[in-house]
Amino acid sequence: RCRRIDDNGRMPSSSSPSFKPLYLQIKGLLEKSLEASEWGPGAAIPSEMELAARYRVSQGTVRKAIGALAADNLVVRKQGKGTFVATHTEEQFSSFRFLRIRHDDGHDSHAAQDDVPDHVRLHRLSMTGLAGRVNSA
Repeated sequence: RCRRIDDNGRMPSSSSPSFKPLYLQIKGLLEKSLEASEWGPGAAIPSEMELAARYRVSQGTVRKAIGALAADNLVVRKQGKGTFVATHTEEQFSSFRFLRIRHDDGHDSHAAQDDVPDHVRLHRLSMTGLAGRVNSA
């Protein structure tokens, strides 16, 4: 089902069909709100129910729009807490936080390197050709 929504989130008086899915229209409105700094980095955006009421669409439409924003890394969903504007300062390599570096000689990295983030260590090792020696902890 496609409906057209103007920039203010309202249905225009002439309800001519739009070929853009409704959830993409809502995504676009949410992007405009993000660009206008309605919600700052790290801030929670309104709930799906609040956004559905604001744009007069179903909660499922809003959920799909937020899912598209999350896929574009513009927002971050935290189960049981809400949806937050991405800060882009969060650890981009968080999948490496449970890994340790093992050198060719079989020894793990020295404790002095524990202060160095894993992604920096991996980058350094990739420069030396040792990045293939990453093992799960």
